[in-house]
Amino acid sequence: MKFHLYISRQLLTAFVFSAAGMVFIAMPGIAVGAVHKLGGAGTLSVLKFVPMMVAVFVPYVLPVALLLALVSTYGRLAAQNEWTAIRMAGVNPYRMLWPAILLALAAGGGVYSLNAELLPRIKVWQKTAQLQELKGALRNLSRGKTEVEIGEFYLSSMYRDPDNPETFYDCFIEFPGEQGNEPESFYAKAVNFEFDDKDMTATLYAAQGTTGNFEASAEEFAITVDLDRITGSNKRADFGSARYQTSEQLRTNLSRLDLEEAFMRAFIPIMQMTPPRNYFERWRRPRRRLLFAWHNRMANGATCLMFVLVGVSTGVMLRKGTQLSALAVAVGYAMVYWIASLRLGKQLAQNGVIEAWIGAWGPLVVFSVIGAWLTHRAFKE
Repeated sequence: MKFHLYISRQLLTAFVFSAAGMVFIAMPGIAVGAVHKLGGAGTLSVLKFVPMMVAVFVPYVLPVALLLALVSTYGRLAAQNEWTAIRMAGVNPYRMLWPAILLALAAGGGVYSLNAELLPRIKVWQKTAQLQELKGALRNLSRGKTEVEIGEFYLSSMYRDPDNPETFYDCFIEFPGEQGNEPESFYAKAVNFEFDDKDMTATLYAAQGTTGNFEASAEEFAITVDLDRITGSNKRADFGSARYQTSEQLRTNLSRLDLEEAFMRAFIPIMQMTPPRNYFERWRRPRRRLLFAWHNRMANGATCLMFVLVGVSTGVMLRKGTQLSALAVAVGYAMVYWIASLRLGKQLAQNGVIEAWIGAWGPLVVFSVIGAWLTHRAFKE
């Protein structure tokens, strides 16, 4: 029991310092990202937005912090011969995994709770706040300000209408191009802006400029740009996608898609219809995406248990080297795993090459087997 308490204290201390250190190192980048996403928002808005971005970062921080804590703690025990002393005392080395397993269960539970319930809501708040701030950047410009730069959108004008602050005169305006195309630039006598939930509509008067590879001029025309394009996002905000849904909402939508497909399969023979090829992909494609997200959230929580096997064995086996080399190997494990899970497994599952549950759980199972083999080898030495 004393051994367990001793290892638990060491593990918890290393875990807290690792997690805090990673968040601290990432904070400048997070702050810059918040400023970029919010465009011309004030300092207070940026400060409110930063915690949302940190929360999205946490589910990746906790498993990696656990892995680093495991490697450093068990590696130090082995390097200072404490691991040997514990074994000479007749203690089975596998019993020394209990502190790591308990910490992994706590961290994994936190990761799953964040991914399943809290983060989808935070992402909705984050995107909503971002869109609201973009609209406010034009609506609430300080008096006399006639130049605006928000992401890839730029506006410079001579003066504004004092009675209608959303109207600018003698303007140069540049809109971001679609899908990597060149920006669309115009000179206009006047520009008036209107907003809805996700779009900005600019009505240009006596304007001339370029759009794509063509020159254009007109006395009056309107351009509608979705606000996500202004921020540089490749995709329009879709609050129906998996990343914005809690796990309960995912299950509900999966059941709905199954019922709709089953209804159509029963209805088509009755109506003696011949559906086109891949007709049922309209249900299968979103189902694969939702099902992968549902499985992946559970797999991400279980990742912490897999890191116990990989981290402990790496620390013990590399005891003769430096702590830095062991930590570098651990980070390499984490990078390869995340690439296999979030890139390869996700793409194969969503494209229907493999089942969604295989794409989510497959990399975890493979790395768990490797970790179990490494642990068996390390404990035999």
